[in-house]
Amino acid sequence: RITSPGQMLLTQAKSRANKQNLPFNIDITDIVIPEFCPILGIKIERKEFGKGRGFQPNSPSLDKIIPEKGYVKGNVMVISMKANIMKCNATIEEILKFSESMIKLIKEEKYGSD
Repeated sequence: RITSPGQMLLTQAKSRANKQNLPFNIDITDIVIPEFCPILGIKIERKEFGKGRGFQPNSPSLDKIIPEKGYVKGNVMVISMKANIMKCNATIEEILKFSESMIKLIKEEKYGSD
């Protein structure tokens, strides 16, 4: 049974790469779990896996920076599950549009529309 978060992320990534026919050449040294998510700044919990806990928003998640490149050296980083779900397979343009739209909606709700 795998209980190391890094080993679990590696094993899961290799399985996804095989299923999705994506390039894969990373190893355990490419999986560095930071204390805080580099995207959202939330603390990443490095609890043991495999005990029915499942993934939480602050669980470590292996992100493909450019999804179509696959799990290759220089194209992966560990971020929070919440950040990875938010990012999903969106392009930078889509993420910017989403952010701008959310800010606009929040401002309209807070200040009312003219």
